[in-house]
Amino acid sequence: MGETLLTTRKLSNHFGMVCTARELSLSFEKGVVTSIIGPNGAGKSTLINLLTGHLPVQSGRIDFLGREITRMPIHRRVRMGICRSFQVVNVFPGLTVEENVMIPVLSRSMRAWRPITRVSRDAAGREEAEALLEKVGLSGVRGTPASSLSHGDLRLLEVGVALAAAPTLLFLDEPTAGMNPVERERLLGNVRTLSREGKTTFVLVEHDMDVVFSLSERILVLHRGELLCDGTPEAVRSDAKVREVYLGEDVSDLFRYTRTEAE
Repeated sequence: MGETLLTTRKLSNHFGMVCTARELSLSFEKGVVTSIIGPNGAGKSTLINLLTGHLPVQSGRIDFLGREITRMPIHRRVRMGICRSFQVVNVFPGLTVEENVMIPVLSRSMRAWRPITRVSRDAAGREEAEALLEKVGLSGVRGTPASSLSHGDLRLLEVGVALAAAPTLLFLDEPTAGMNPVERERLLGNVRTLSREGKTTFVLVEHDMDVVFSLSERILVLHRGELLCDGTPEAVRSDAKVREVYLGEDVSDLFRYTRTEAE
């Protein structure tokens, strides 16, 4: 068993009469690529929002690297190493690709409070930003305004911006939404490579089962705010409760993609 990064204990959340998280006790280990799946309304995005501070915890506890962070504000969680992306692309369209990445790079050393014309001239920041853009495959468009990028490249840029904060644990919410097959494989390849480097642990919320089963080492299945199944792709594929949630479909066909085939 590897190093435990984050744990939850009886984490719960309600919106009126609707329960979106019911006493979830989970842990996330370093280096394990995890996907969170489930039908619409299962509580997947709610869970990410609770863990990253975008929703207040109503009951339960969250610990990160042995320290309680249940009520910690978002910016402090980011500085501790917890970051996320969003379902809707969230970058600065008027800035270049490189400038978007430089802002979190420089903010780590409190150098991002100057006007962007000066930030863009920071040699050390530019060098780190260029290295990150190389990793996510956007070095060739670093001087391009973000508003000019394709949807797929915008998604890659958002991952690059998140990585620029040097996260220990990175949550990606629907990272391949709207991507064509070529763009999707490009993103998945980047996640595989970055995960193997060991600096960042990835957790994905994803609807695309090809993505889930080609990338994940562990899968959490949520249903109506409850943890239905937690295990390897093989265990999830054969779980009777998962079959029932997915409307009785043959799970072996629905989840036909395997990590071996992808690699």
